[in-house]
Amino acid sequence: MNKIVMDRKKWMIFSVLVLAVAIAVFVSVFIVFKNRKENAKGPAPSRITESIISEMHYTDLVEVSPNQLYRHYSIPDGVISDSSLYMSKSSDSAAELACFLLQDKSKFEELKDAVTDHINSKAAGFKGLNPTQYNFLKNYVIVQKGRYVLVSVGSNASADGKFFNDLFK
Repeated sequence: MNKIVMDRKKWMIFSVLVLAVAIAVFVSVFIVFKNRKENAKGPAPSRITESIISEMHYTDLVEVSPNQLYRHYSIPDGVISDSSLYMSKSSDSAAELACFLLQDKSKFEELKDAVTDHINSKAAGFKGLNPTQYNFLKNYVIVQKGRYVLVSVGSNASADGKFFNDLFK
């Protein structure tokens, strides 16, 4: 009788261990596939900004060379892997459109801090000179979709954000 009880205990422990291992494997596979989907290669940020510029018929924006990005944004190393930045041709306009590809979506807050610093710095220059442009800067749009982040400043910033969201549906 003791041997039968002992065998049942061993089988119960064995069954629980097998179940735990199966659950661990299932969870691991789920996490791997989820991360794989999030990190899948999507469109380049330049394609996104070009789509928005084309859709919104912007003619007053000029592309900023990628090697000039850090003159405008103080983004810490390891936060983004790609970007596209357009700014107004005129120094009298605060209009701006940028798309960033984060290294990892958890880096959003670091990028958001850099964007906020950039916008605040730019707003300080427009504060007393051009109230309309200052308002555009104070009402800028920042939208995250997975690893992609859009920053838009201007009269159509909210429409840019909506179009950006629609691109990922």
